[in-house]
Amino acid sequence: MQDIKDAICEYIKQRWIDPWEGSTRSFATAHDVDEKIIRKIANYKESSYSISVSSLEKMCTAREITLELFFKAIQR
Repeated sequence: MQDIKDAICEYIKQRWIDPWEGSTRSFATAHDVDEKIIRKIANYKESSYSISVSSLEKMCTAREITLELFFKAIQR
């Protein structure tokens, strides 16, 4: 079974970051998080990054979804 932190980062990378048409900076600004967080998520396999709950909540708020809906969407 995939580690939860990897599942979170993979979902965000595949569903939110990769389809984004703008820059990493514009994605970060639109999602109310620091650009370095987005870079870490995009490269989570190399960095073994673990997103904080507060950063995840900010991103979910920007996407107009709840944390509950986010975790249901992961389906690990």
